Amino acid sequence: MPLSLLLLLCACSTHSRPTVPTGQAAQSGLGFLPQKAEKGALFQYYQPRAQSKWRNNWAHSFDLTGVSWNDPRTATLIAPSYVVMAAHFTRPSDVPLIFHDLAGNPQERYIASVRHLAAGDIAVAKLNRPLPPSIKCYRFANASDAIIGRPVIVSDQTKTLSIHRLAGISGAVVQFDYLTNLNAIYRRNLIVGDSGNPSFLVKNGELVLLETHTTGGPGAGPFYADPDVQAAIHAAMKQMGN
Repeated sequence: MPLSLLLLLCACSTHSRPTVPTGQAAQSGLGFLPQKAEKGALFQYYQPRAQSKWRNNWAHSFDLTGVSWNDPRTATLIAPSYVVMAAHFTRPSDVPLIFHDLAGNPQERYIASVRHLAAGDIAVAKLNRPLPPSIKCYRFANASDAIIGRPVIVSDQTKTLSIHRLAGISGAVVQFDYLTNLNAIYRRNLIVGDSGNPSFLVKNGELVLLETHTTGGPGAGPFYADPDVQAAIHAAMKQMGN
């Protein structure tokens, strides 16, 4: 199914919710950025099955250990044994998921089972073994956190963080645009291969999962703060032996 049609079907869901009103301080919360604009590259060097080194820049403020970067079909950890991916860009069971802790040490796992959700571009997968606490599990954002205009931390296949803006919510789909008052170095035009990379809100200094990419440009994808989406994910986990 074409991605544009998939997004349209999601946006026309009968479970659509009203757009969240704009908050007065929606564009605040960027105090982690340096005075001089700087690209949000995550790694100084990256070796999938060996020691890697996280870059000491503004992106280092956030724990990205729970994202598996060794394959373009990105997977994001939501529980020690479970990840979410884009359903149209799912990692096969013979390709490892490798995570690196904050010290750069790799942890390798494989997909044991997977469920594709009926609503939204989401695949939920169970790993062959749980990951240790040194690898971050991301909580879902709450609907009350999803304020239109709020900055969003966006990741991509180049292992780089960008900062976009929450532009709209249509049912179980969230859309982004760009913050025009930020240096263009913080923008990413998402392209083929970026699908499934996660986007986050910053809450109390921590990342909470908001979306995984379905479309290009500034980005759009399943809205993980939607209660129906969360319920479907938890049901899939239970089916696989939560």
